[in-house]
Amino acid sequence: MSTQDSRPSSLMLEECFVAADQRFLDEWVRFNHSEFLARFLERWLADPRPWARQQILQYLRQDLNLPGHEVVFKRMCRHFCNVGDHELLAHSIVAFDRLVRRSRIVRLDWNPQSRQFDREELLFAKPNKTIQNETGRTTEWGIGKFKRTVPLPDRINKNANRLFNHRTRNHLRRRIWRYFRWLSYRDADAYASAMTTAIIEYRDADFAAGENIIDNWSLMHVCYFHSDMLQFSASHTNLLSGCSLADLTAAPYQPEIWQRPEAAGSLIDILLSAHSVLARVWAIELLQRDHSDAIVRTDIPLLMQLLSHTDPRVQEFAAEVFRQHQGLANLAATKWLELLERCDHAHLPMICESMKKHVSAARLGTPQLIQLTLARAVPVSELGFHLLKSRHNEQPLTVDEITSLSRLQCESTTSEISMFALSLLDSDLYQTDHVMEFFDSLSQSMRSAAMDWLEPSASRGHNDPVLWARLIETPFDDTRLRIVECLHRRTQLPGTETDSLAPVWCAVVLGVHRGGRSKLKAIKQMQSAILQRPARAAELLPVLAVAVRSLRAPERRGALAALAAIVLQNNELQVEIQRLLPELQWI
Repeated sequence: MSTQDSRPSSLMLEECFVAADQRFLDEWVRFNHSEFLARFLERWLADPRPWARQQILQYLRQDLNLPGHEVVFKRMCRHFCNVGDHELLAHSIVAFDRLVRRSRIVRLDWNPQSRQFDREELLFAKPNKTIQNETGRTTEWGIGKFKRTVPLPDRINKNANRLFNHRTRNHLRRRIWRYFRWLSYRDADAYASAMTTAIIEYRDADFAAGENIIDNWSLMHVCYFHSDMLQFSASHTNLLSGCSLADLTAAPYQPEIWQRPEAAGSLIDILLSAHSVLARVWAIELLQRDHSDAIVRTDIPLLMQLLSHTDPRVQEFAAEVFRQHQGLANLAATKWLELLERCDHAHLPMICESMKKHVSAARLGTPQLIQLTLARAVPVSELGFHLLKSRHNEQPLTVDEITSLSRLQCESTTSEISMFALSLLDSDLYQTDHVMEFFDSLSQSMRSAAMDWLEPSASRGHNDPVLWARLIETPFDDTRLRIVECLHRRTQLPGTETDSLAPVWCAVVLGVHRGGRSKLKAIKQMQSAILQRPARAAELLPVLAVAVRSLRAPERRGALAALAAIVLQNNELQVEIQRLLPELQWI
């Protein structure tokens, strides 16, 4: 229900305009008095502030369902033509294209021979003029002999109404297109720039249905004027019989303008900024057809933007350009790494394959190679591993660099890279702490690869008691079961000496799964073995040191008691024990 407060306020409009308030347009569209709008528009068009120009752009982008605003758009159009404002005219051409929308209707013609109705689909522009008072208004509806008069409000959705009648809309579209047609002969650069702005402004919603594509009469002139599939009239664009919009190809007005070398930049701008798929497809067609030599020299940063585009068509186009690019061999290593981070995952295999061709391990530092190897994406990890092996052949990796490979994130390459790293550590570089990093990994594939390396008798870890003593505390069931099975097989081997180390730590590990008493017995046996043969202390004391650090209180007490008994009977071993357990204090 209308109230006094709902009426627009000229004072509020004046305040918003003077203060450059963003609420100005909200107040402006509430007015429908043509004389007031015309007077205020003169001030608006003469205002030199960037804010005022931005408000005009936003106004042209609005839904043109504003009763009484016909005078505003007419005078705006006339003013832009007089002053030669190509940018605002480009936005106007889009706004007037959106005013005309046809829909499909069915016409039935009686066929006396078949005694049936022949069904035919036609495009018809419904009367949807915005008027302030529709009461009692009527209009003609239909085509030919089926045309009849109906009440206007009964047939029209007010939310779908638009400014002007169809004749005026078509006149305005022709008037602006005539301006740009003349401009194309006077200033080709200005024409290309203005049309680029206009093409970018079209949205996917403007092509919601197939017939909406050809309803954009001005756009069809700009992009498909020379197409053999279209027929242009003063009001509409029609598809010739037997043709399909799916087969429509780029055929712009003044094609020589878009074939110039400088036009490639405008077409790429359309790819990056266009709000519609149709515009991007049109630009890709022209780039591939007329600028094949130029696009293979596109700046790499710009190509990176295309590769990261949300439209898969643009990504596919950029990928093809990337494969043929002439500057990849001279691209800096940092740019390659940046490209790997920013591009879509679907293009990582292509980029990695190009890196293998154009980037050697010498161009990257070892930390960078390790970072690539540790990446989660499979192509990147494989690329990093390939380059890392090349670097190792030229300059051997350090222990810390090899150990850092235990932080792998890619499950697909974990097994191969883990075996490579452990094979490097299975040499003079062998240290228990470094090998344990692979057994403690959260990756099941890495732990499995580590066990594969451990089980053969040729492995250094196979006879390392400290390593096996630490493995008894593993929290991972898969590793624990393999350890138990492996050690159980080893204790069953014929010819195993009773005084060898293997039965001792085998009993320790197996005792963990069979109960705490077995482990305490194993600790006692180790104590006795050291007291009987002090020479074996270097092998067995590290195992007792691990037991001292156990989370289980009985194991800690048993190991401490064993060490105390060893020192009590052989004081010389206190130095070795203190080295293994620096936190242990003797009283």
